[in-house]
Amino acid sequence: MPTSLIQLLEPLIGSTLTIDHRRGTVIDILEDPPSLVMSSSESQEEIRLDHLGRPQETTVPSWTVSLFSKSGNALHPDLQRQLHPDLAIKAHEFLNNKD
Repeated sequence: MPTSLIQLLEPLIGSTLTIDHRRGTVIDILEDPPSLVMSSSESQEEIRLDHLGRPQETTVPSWTVSLFSKSGNALHPDLQRQLHPDLAIKAHEFLNNKD
């Protein structure tokens, strides 16, 4: 049995999901707050600037998506539909474990 949310959801890294009408690839999992970090190859690269405004690097934009539904007590419905049922059940139980 996984002891952390990261261990449980690690197989999702590299998966492409559509959440809140945005399609992206899972690049990281955060425990606090429970969320997925997503990135899209369809987005244009951004040029990051240093404190003086000089270009330093290019990055692909990323965003964070909560694992919880809007009610805050269930797995996000988009994830419920896209995850394997066993993984969805385990994630839901893990997120709602009050121990």
